[in-house]
Amino acid sequence: MTIFKYTLIKGLRNPATLIFNCILPLILIFIRPLWVGEAIPFSGFGLMVMVIWGGSFFMAQGVLNDKEDGAITRILAAPVSMLRYLTENLLAYMVPLTVQIVLVSTIGLILYDWSLMLALALFICYTVFMISSVAMSFAWNCMFKSKQSSFSSFSAVVTFGSFVSGALIPIAFFPEGIVQHIGAILPAFWVVRGINSYLDVGFSSDYWISVIAMLLFTIAFLLFGGKRRMI
Repeated sequence: MTIFKYTLIKGLRNPATLIFNCILPLILIFIRPLWVGEAIPFSGFGLMVMVIWGGSFFMAQGVLNDKEDGAITRILAAPVSMLRYLTENLLAYMVPLTVQIVLVSTIGLILYDWSLMLALALFICYTVFMISSVAMSFAWNCMFKSKQSSFSSFSAVVTFGSFVSGALIPIAFFPEGIVQHIGAILPAFWVVRGINSYLDVGFSSDYWISVIAMLLFTIAFLLFGGKRRMI
């Protein structure tokens, strides 16, 4: 069994992964008020960001699982390079997340008469954010030796990030000034900004700047995580 298949199967056996990657996205996309009309302060677009973020973290916990049960030592003892191990792990994390993004975009086209351009804009934003979230989760998990400490600290980051990024409550509700820009230190801020930009004016410079910002975060997280000692 390749590392990719091993990681994918092991990740999908995690109940939390199944909830975030299969159940929650389907529940959200079928709640019409979240996607059509004024579902204030919550919207399906922002809640989907949180689902992707959570799903990315639980999939990336495979790194910690391999550390705890010694699997990483056995894998690297074989003729397998660290680069191959990391690459196949990251690809395995992205598969179920990509599937849910495709499903949400497709169902939105059917149920809510989204235009092809809107579906494409969401697909691009969510996919780039997913890649950035996987990279962030991977880097985060590489800093810890136990799942408990990693989960508790990351939960605080997600809770804080969901508010300051505008995923839960629109940033327009915050006091004017620096408070509205604190979330810029996280990829979630930029995916929300990108989606809002498209909903307001379509594909624009703000939209593409948001996409580029998430890609830069991805590079930074991968560079950081790739330098951490794995064993």
